[in-house]
Amino acid sequence: MEDYDKGYEAALRYIANRMKTEEEVRKKLKAGFSEQLIGQIIAKLKENSYIDDSNYVTCYIRDRIKFNPMGRLRIKKELQQRGIAKNLIEENSEYNTIDEKSLIEDILDTKLSHLDLQDKGDTRKVLGYLSRRGFEYSCINSVLGKRKIHST
Repeated sequence: MEDYDKGYEAALRYIANRMKTEEEVRKKLKAGFSEQLIGQIIAKLKENSYIDDSNYVTCYIRDRIKFNPMGRLRIKKELQQRGIAKNLIEENSEYNTIDEKSLIEDILDTKLSHLDLQDKGDTRKVLGYLSRRGFEYSCINSVLGKRKIHST
C-alpha cells in the first residue's frame, strides 16, 4: 500500500500545475511503478476527476483558439501526440465547431496584416504560414480568394 500512496502523491504533484492527459500521467509514473499499480492510480485519479481526457480536449481547444489559433488538423495532431484517441477528439463539440475561416480572417487582420495579398511572394508566405498552423487548404484558399477580390 505504501507504493500506491507514493505513486498517487507523485501523480498529484505532476498534475498540480496544469491539466494532464491519462497518457502523460502513465508515462510519468512508468519510470517508478508497475503497470498494475499505475492502473490503480489512474482509476483513482479518474474517480476523483483529477484527469479527464474529454474535458482536457475541450479546454485545450478553447485555449488554443483563444491564445494561439490553430486549425483542426494541427489541433488533432497535437492532442494525439498527448495520447488522446482520435475518436475522442473528433466527437468533441468544441472541435466540431471550430470556425477556421474566422480564425484565418483574424490572423490575416492581426499577425499577417503587413503582407500584401496581391504580391505572389507574400501570398505564398501566408499560405505556408496558415497551412503549418493546421488550417485546411480549402478554407485558406476561400478566405484568400475573397480578400484578393475585395482588395483589387
